[in-house]
Amino acid sequence: MVLGDTSESDCDFTAPKGPATMRFTTTTTAIATGAVALALLVGCSSGGGPSDDATLTYEDSPLAEYWEKIGGSQDQADYDAQMAESEEIVAACMQEEGFEYTPQDTSGMSRSFDEEDDGMPAWDSIEFAEQYGYGATTSEDMPINQGAEGEEWVDPNADYVASMSETEQQAFYEALYGAQTMSEEPIDEETAEEDIPEYDWTTAGCQGKAQHEVYEAGQIWDDPEFKDLTDAMNELWQDAQTDERTTQAYAKWAECMAEEGYDFANPQEAQDSIYNLTNEIPYDEETGTQDAAALAEIRDQEIATAVADRTCQDSTGAGRAALEAQFAIEQEFIDAHKDELDAMVEKAAQASE
Repeated sequence: MVLGDTSESDCDFTAPKGPATMRFTTTTTAIATGAVALALLVGCSSGGGPSDDATLTYEDSPLAEYWEKIGGSQDQADYDAQMAESEEIVAACMQEEGFEYTPQDTSGMSRSFDEEDDGMPAWDSIEFAEQYGYGATTSEDMPINQGAEGEEWVDPNADYVASMSETEQQAFYEALYGAQTMSEEPIDEETAEEDIPEYDWTTAGCQGKAQHEVYEAGQIWDDPEFKDLTDAMNELWQDAQTDERTTQAYAKWAECMAEEGYDFANPQEAQDSIYNLTNEIPYDEETGTQDAAALAEIRDQEIATAVADRTCQDSTGAGRAALEAQFAIEQEFIDAHKDELDAMVEKAAQASE
């Protein structure tokens, strides 16, 4: 999951531990579908129209109701069942590739992420920024990533892999994740997104096969009947970001940030400045993790930037104004495409029967 400027306070969040963790940054297995775009848009929350309360959150998203009906929300049991099914597929696939693989107990890795879960503050709160910044260098500190009852996750395949030669280990991981490539070239911030290859599950090993069969195959988002609708949905977030109401609000936010010594045009730039730094830290090929000391050097900068960002969003009203603009755009979209959205909901319900 991307920790973007989405202020997700009630998302069902899959903790990136164990099988969900890729060994290299260049092979993210996130599924770039309309489901993901819409999840970012509505904050993975449920709710109706804007409330009369002074506080506006993603729960007030007009599109959230459709998102949940189409399949954007699942309970813990559903997540655990899907992850268990995925692990069984991985094990069978790895056996076909000539390796042993013990399915991992992933129950508890998918956790409901809200301000009442394990004492976590709301995602879009100053308290969250003070403790975790943007989550770039602090994700392992979050209670949601500590595993069940704070227990550390242990890979049941670790001893088996450790008994292999280096060549055998490489073959094992290629079978599991697909062939990986590491680039030592510095990241070009202007073209970074363009340089990321499109995810292809057929080249992502047994994990890719499992994720495709469990999470991708047959999704309503891939239905050709609704391609134009989902393409339009994918553009809504960008439409909201370039809306005059949003840009005017962010201009005030930028002035506030300038007074704190920062030069950013909008909250996304502030957040990206931290993630660009962490993305420059290479991953260890054996552990699949980044250097803790290098991440620690960025931590103070991350928290300071996030606190200033959130403080300015609150003090200038930019955060609320951006949500108001987004929700207005969502409602216009619903008014224009209600019949299509209802048809999509109906077909999704039929597919799940």
